[in-house]
Amino acid sequence: MSLSLSAEQKELLKIFRIEEQYVIPSYQRPYSWEFDQCFQLYNDLLAAFIAKQDYFIGNIIIAKAENNKDSLDVIDGQQRLVTLLLLFKVLYVLQPEMKVLQQLLEKQDWEGINTVSRIRSNVFEANDEEAITDILKCTIESLQMRLNAVIDKNGKVTERKCDSRFEANTLHFLNWIQYYFKNKPADLKEFIHFLLKQVYLLPIELSGLTQDESNEKALVIFETINNRGVNLEDADIFKARLYNKARNVKEEKIFIEQWIEFKNSCQSLNLDIDDIFRFYSHIIRGKEGITSSETNLRVFFINEKFSPFELKKYKEVLNDLFRIIEILEALNQEKAKQTEVTKWLQVIDAYTNQYPKYAIVNYLFVNNLTFDERFLSFLKSVIRYVYYQGSTSTVKFEVYNIIKQTSSHLEVDSYYYEDISPDYFNYLGRLKKGFALLAYYISSDVALPTYNVDKIITLKDKGLLSEDWQNIDLNDIIDSLGNFLILDIPKRYIPFDKKPEYFKGSSIKEIRELFNSGKFTFSDYKSRDNELKKRLVTFFKQSTYE
Repeated sequence: MSLSLSAEQKELLKIFRIEEQYVIPSYQRPYSWEFDQCFQLYNDLLAAFIAKQDYFIGNIIIAKAENNKDSLDVIDGQQRLVTLLLLFKVLYVLQPEMKVLQQLLEKQDWEGINTVSRIRSNVFEANDEEAITDILKCTIESLQMRLNAVIDKNGKVTERKCDSRFEANTLHFLNWIQYYFKNKPADLKEFIHFLLKQVYLLPIELSGLTQDESNEKALVIFETINNRGVNLEDADIFKARLYNKARNVKEEKIFIEQWIEFKNSCQSLNLDIDDIFRFYSHIIRGKEGITSSETNLRVFFINEKFSPFELKKYKEVLNDLFRIIEILEALNQEKAKQTEVTKWLQVIDAYTNQYPKYAIVNYLFVNNLTFDERFLSFLKSVIRYVYYQGSTSTVKFEVYNIIKQTSSHLEVDSYYYEDISPDYFNYLGRLKKGFALLAYYISSDVALPTYNVDKIITLKDKGLLSEDWQNIDLNDIIDSLGNFLILDIPKRYIPFDKKPEYFKGSSIKEIRELFNSGKFTFSDYKSRDNELKKRLVTFFKQSTYE
């Protein structure tokens, strides 16, 4: 595919006073610029105006179809263009005699009878088009009334009182411009002239016979530029690719409905869309038998020959993504129960990186979301491996191998360590809370719906301990296994002498009995520390476990 590309820096007047209408494609993200971005733009423009210097905003990427002369699809640069439109609107209501501004806001038809907005948004995730239309209908009176209604005592716009992001940013611009150019109409006209003639954008225009062809070319440039460090979520490119696949079979509306449902599901899980695609990438890697280092997520899905974007229909990809959502929802539900599975999932959650979770989601994807004895055995194997290795990202390489074996329906190693001894647990590193939870669950049949990790002794308790503690360096004790407790009651920052009474409120027997002798001696600590380490040995050593 050859790229028909043109790029020429243009002043804003030539960017907006054109015959075409800019169209934000439906797969794009909603308008999202907030106070900080708008203030930065306004501040930069004002500084350049005062310094009498030209100002370059950045680039935009647009797609132009030869069979559609009336519109230009905005592939990248929506935020800049829409924000500038809002700024032009404010300037026009303040200086209505400058008719050139009206030409930037609207586009007339051939007969010169009807007008449409210079920018039309087809974004399906929000009512952006309606919001743009509402702003363009405003008069200086209606905007001033809204500004007066939302301004606080410090002269700032209260955004939560605004009807939309569009209105909030429009009122910000109105507030700032009125403040700076108050009683300076001549200066304001000079600023408008500066804005239109000395502020520039670089439109990168990709042409094709049809809108689909030009969009495809523009997306290639879009992906290339955004692989060079411009901050853009991978999900936007993935959405664009899937949308194009749906459009090719004339099922855009079906895709839009499903994508919105998918996005809402991600939000309910408190996950980004990119997070779900990361799980998906590991499922694909397992199926392909890949155990080498991961590539960039965008490169993986866009460039690899085994990418589902190349091999599958859009509905099949969405079905896979919804299966991952279903698995994650089921895992969350299971963690809220008091089952055997709950225990081990909580221990996995206490690990310090995501790699074990990739293996678990892949297992359930391959084995149709089955929580059986085989799955329990798998969980314990994964826990044994990653906890034995410690808190390190290097566990990923064996996790990749586990994912590959699972995808091939092969049994995973149990990862027993016959040479392990209690001394192995003298230093717990960043996994001390995870090891404390593991030691608790090894001897407990019932999972805790929620739990807290607390310490029996802290450094500030030195003067409250029994005599046999006096020659003990508490720094050697504080982060040791025997000093950690798993609580089913809220964690309280209370002195050591208050803890016996507080711990009586726990339903966990070993917590209630911790101070049975009336105190917690160094000997009690040593006995507890040794007991917990022995429990861990039984879990990691086949000759003593199961």
